[in-house]
Amino acid sequence: MAASRLLRCDDRTDLVTETATRLVAAMSARQAEGGSVSLCLTGGVLANDVYAAMAQQADDLQASEIHLWWNWDYYIATDNPDRNSLQALSRLAGVLALDPAKIHPIPSSSATTDAEVGAAQYANELLESAPIDICLLELGSQGQIAGLFPQQAIPGSPDPVIGIVDAQAAYSELITLTPSGLNSCQEIWILASGEAVARHLKEIFEQNPDQPGSHLKQSESLLWLVDNAATTQLGFHHCSL
Repeated sequence: MAASRLLRCDDRTDLVTETATRLVAAMSARQAEGGSVSLCLTGGVLANDVYAAMAQQADDLQASEIHLWWNWDYYIATDNPDRNSLQALSRLAGVLALDPAKIHPIPSSSATTDAEVGAAQYANELLESAPIDICLLELGSQGQIAGLFPQQAIPGSPDPVIGIVDAQAAYSELITLTPSGLNSCQEIWILASGEAVARHLKEIFEQNPDQPGSHLKQSESLLWLVDNAATTQLGFHHCSL
């Protein structure tokens, strides 16, 4: 993991604020260069708190020039409140004047016949667009990133998106980007908070192949945003200047 970057915050509150501030700044900088920016969102309580914080700091963003994608979502009805896209948009769309044509939710069970069909449809959408600028992920308490869990075989397929029908989650069916799809993004930012993820974070830094996070590209484009509680099993060199 030497090539990746890690930003450590004191606690969860600081982590949320710092991530939101950095995301808004990074998106604003990209818009200054090219006019538009694409952000791939994830699900989770921590991520939702980041979106709420972003919405309160986004005065400098051109909201109509933001493309929103998702790196995973449950394969359930569009209006189910457990949909990641619905949760994120309830925090962002009420504040930002987003362009509906630039919002790209993962297909739901309301619109496609099964998760595999939905995954293929989303993969085609992604392939037709430019590479995503920033992909935000959250390390879950089971070690999952996006819809990929350690209990399952890590997909080695070049397919950027797959449907899963036996997920160890609130719903058994979901659609997720694969390591191939995630690694196609220009930048990957991963949130990690709390002692519940500490062991998983340690194993990822040790490149345990059973951990989905170990399959992300190791480069300067990979940024870990963590709080102190998540790093209790990591070794750090402390120096005083």
